[in-house]
Amino acid sequence: MVDLKPPEQKGQPSQPQQPLPKAPTVSGFRVRARRTSQPGELAKCFSEISFLELSVEKDALIVLSVESRDIQKNPYLFSIVTFSQSQIDAKYTCLANMSPKKRRIEVLRHFLNLLTLSERHYEIEMAEVFQLLESAVSDMTSYVSSDYDKLFSSYDNLKVELGSLQKKHKELSDANSQLSKENYELKSRNDDLVLKLRGLETFSDQVLSLKIQEWLSEHKGEINIADFSKVYNVPESRVEQMLNKLVTEGFIELKG
Repeated sequence: MVDLKPPEQKGQPSQPQQPLPKAPTVSGFRVRARRTSQPGELAKCFSEISFLELSVEKDALIVLSVESRDIQKNPYLFSIVTFSQSQIDAKYTCLANMSPKKRRIEVLRHFLNLLTLSERHYEIEMAEVFQLLESAVSDMTSYVSSDYDKLFSSYDNLKVELGSLQKKHKELSDANSQLSKENYELKSRNDDLVLKLRGLETFSDQVLSLKIQEWLSEHKGEINIADFSKVYNVPESRVEQMLNKLVTEGFIELKG
């Protein structure tokens, strides 16, 4: 036996035990059949299937299929098919988190495969097999319908959500297009205003000539080209050109 709990030490509180998993439930079904051979001969039908465990008990062949084991290596999820002289019994476990209907269908499929392999050694009451199949189909219909209802409900909700998202996307796309258009118009208007402003900031030759003459009048006939250029935001080269023009045309005279 494997002990999962470490030994307690003095002076230390014991750790709370983890809840044990729920024990699996056991179910089963049976069909009437007459065996026409000995268990040893029947066992040969299943001997090459590696996942099956075979044993003979009281003139019956036991076929065990283990799908999972617990921590102690004991079978936990499994099925047992007992091939007796006058009947064939199937017993199986079902875990708490599994659908009993789905589990029964899975075991019945395994059971039918075993019946197919053993057909030469049995005379089977097929009416009872048909009843099992009818019950399985009924369970399958119920199980699939339940899953389909859940799936369709999820699909329907997602479809509604998708429609809402598509509507919001269209609204945002239209709003983005409108903003792009308005942004383009604002940019064009801003470019026009910048050009007009630059035009206003740049003096014409006539205005620049008057500004230079006013400067000379206010500064006792003297002009510092660098200062004038900074005050009126006019390139120094243009100020020099205008001064030369005013001198050559006789509007101002050089001193000395």
